[in-house]
Amino acid sequence: MKHILRNSVVIVTMMASAGLASAQASTRVGPRIGYDFQSDEAVLGASLTVPISTRIEFYPSIDIYTPDRGNKVGFNGDVKVYLPTRASYDLYAGGGLGIVNQNLGDVSNTDVGVNLLFGIASRVGAINPFGEAKLLIHDDTQLVLLAGMNFRMGSP
Repeated sequence: MKHILRNSVVIVTMMASAGLASAQASTRVGPRIGYDFQSDEAVLGASLTVPISTRIEFYPSIDIYTPDRGNKVGFNGDVKVYLPTRASYDLYAGGGLGIVNQNLGDVSNTDVGVNLLFGIASRVGAINPFGEAKLLIHDDTQLVLLAGMNFRMGSP
């Protein structure tokens, strides 16, 4: 468990540093909470959103699951593409690489797969709420629903 927490702190620090290094005023970081329907586990996490263009964003995140025994952590390297809309909110779709590591005593399993996601978000103001459905296509396909808040880094 100690090495997972240590690695998680290193990854979150790297993600935050990447966001600070970006000259984009709309880089965002924030917490998220969710539920994994396949494994019946709550999910707590954090994400970073770094604009590539006005419609495309790099979207790395870390998720900590709550299994009955052991520990489980997910690392995601996704890309979001915002869909054209005239509403006051933004719809997005995307996907990327997902890695889930689960440890139970001396047994460790790392599962690498693909993420597909669809969500709704606000990108107006300093605080941006969002809701998202993510399909993890790994050894066991999982549906995770997530919600959270992103906070703008730097000046708007």
